[in-house]
Amino acid sequence: ASMRRGLNIVQADIEGGLNLFGDAAFDVVILSQTLQATRHTEALVNEVLRVGKSAIVTLPNFGHWQVRWQLGIGGRMPVSKRLPYQWYDTPNVHFSTIRDFDVFCAEKGVTVERRAVLAGGREISLLPNLRGETAVFQIRR
Repeated sequence: ASMRRGLNIVQADIEGGLNLFGDAAFDVVILSQTLQATRHTEALVNEVLRVGKSAIVTLPNFGHWQVRWQLGIGGRMPVSKRLPYQWYDTPNVHFSTIRDFDVFCAEKGVTVERRAVLAGGREISLLPNLRGETAVFQIRR
């Protein structure tokens, strides 16, 4: 007899905490385009890695060359297809780069198991912090 494991998907207000879940309750926790829109980044990452054996985190790269160009040359916060909000109505609370998240993980004792940087829907490796639009990290404690 074989056992088939089901897929459990939970949607909740992540800012309210994950108290209703025990340690290592999930194999993987996914934060898709979420981390930059929450107020307490370190606490959230700690909670996610407490309830999940690992986590997949995707985030926009505010170090992308077009963002740098708009801010540096135009003198205004960038608005693009990937970042479609004006500075005053954006859901993003934290603006970070791929390098920022790498350093955050290193400083907080979080292991990056895998990192993929995407531009135009394709994975890139050359100058990822400058050319990458989105990063996908698989992390664990």
